[in-house]
Amino acid sequence: MRRHSLSKILIGCLALLLAVGLGISSNLERPAWAKAGDPQRAAGQMTVFNRAFTAFETPAEGLSEQELDRHVETDPLFEESHIPLIGHVGAGLGPIHNAKSCASCHVLNGRGRPIAGQSLFRVAMRGGEGDQPVPGIGFQLQDKSIYGHSPEATVERVWIERNGLRRLKARLTQPNGSEISAATVARSLRIAPPMIGLGLLEAIPESDLLANADPDDLNGDGISGRPVWVEDQDGIRRIGRFGWKSTSASIMQQSADAYQQDMGLTTATGPNSALAIDGKPADISWKELVGVAYYTQTLGSPATAKKASSEVVSRGSHVFDQLQCATCHVPTQLTGFNPEAVAGVLNDQEIWPYTDLLVHDMGPDLDDGVAENGLTLSSEWRTAPLWGLGMAQRVNRKAGFLHDGRARTIDEAIRWHGGEALQSKNAYVQLSMTRRKNLLAWLDQL
Repeated sequence: MRRHSLSKILIGCLALLLAVGLGISSNLERPAWAKAGDPQRAAGQMTVFNRAFTAFETPAEGLSEQELDRHVETDPLFEESHIPLIGHVGAGLGPIHNAKSCASCHVLNGRGRPIAGQSLFRVAMRGGEGDQPVPGIGFQLQDKSIYGHSPEATVERVWIERNGLRRLKARLTQPNGSEISAATVARSLRIAPPMIGLGLLEAIPESDLLANADPDDLNGDGISGRPVWVEDQDGIRRIGRFGWKSTSASIMQQSADAYQQDMGLTTATGPNSALAIDGKPADISWKELVGVAYYTQTLGSPATAKKASSEVVSRGSHVFDQLQCATCHVPTQLTGFNPEAVAGVLNDQEIWPYTDLLVHDMGPDLDDGVAENGLTLSSEWRTAPLWGLGMAQRVNRKAGFLHDGRARTIDEAIRWHGGEALQSKNAYVQLSMTRRKNLLAWLDQL
């Protein structure tokens, strides 16, 4: 009997040692931020309980009957395929452009693939700090054109792989056959980001965003996120929230910029005008611009696959917190109260987007030489929201991660992190296989 008891003790000790060695613990406590509220309801009352490939196109929960009717009515504006119009030179689509509709890049409202038709190139002169436009092109390359016109350049995309990670080498050729030198002109591939939850991100008070900013790293943690200040469509100085570098302060502004830069479509200057800023008839009326913005603002975000109390959430969020990922990918935010909100459910919501909406220096490997009109450094990128992350390739198969889609998996995306995130990336690489799988499983259920 004594020998049997000793054997049980030895087996128990061996199991304990194996558990410690493999980083396994059944009693891992969730971080404080993961215990407050309900992280499964990522978009608060606007959370969509649908994790099929149609999830990102599903109207937000919590809309009134009238609000839902309007969402359905404005949906076709996002899907509309534009064409050249008769009336004046340049009317309608183009004459040079990147896409014919919003939906052609934002496939099923998700992120795009790094291929022609779902992505575009931002460009800048190499001299200086990447804040000078390319003569004859500007800051965005239009690689398509309507009949009778030529695109600014054609693009050849070649992926160079090294040590399991890939980087794009893009060759740009002008209509006359001359190549645009990579030594002279920087080029930055941009895939379309997902459309989910943007109305909620727009509703976060600026004071809350500023509370997370630390541009001079006064607390000495190596993180120096800063807001990007821009002028909105009304000429008011506000914090940018949208775009890969937070260069648009509102969904209206982002929508107008996309119409103009991506499709060559002008927009009306106000509710009482049918003219664009150039004085010619606008291609997109004010009603249409407001409508496509409303459609975007009333999209929710899907619920996570696992409940907050699950072991997947406990283990994964614990690793996420230990790696200090939550310093930039701030888990939870609160929306403010706006009596003029386009939908009442946007107000006073606790949401889980995992972003601070600030820009951070992500190091030389993600520095592509384009600084967005000098509003950011070329190495700075907005903290991408993580909600819906695990749905990305269910919505659009082979969608990429990071701004240019170079990362084919979430693991690759983490390994590209540098700059302010270098310490967290290095800690991730050094994790045991079990703890790394715990983190990735948690991210995949977002």
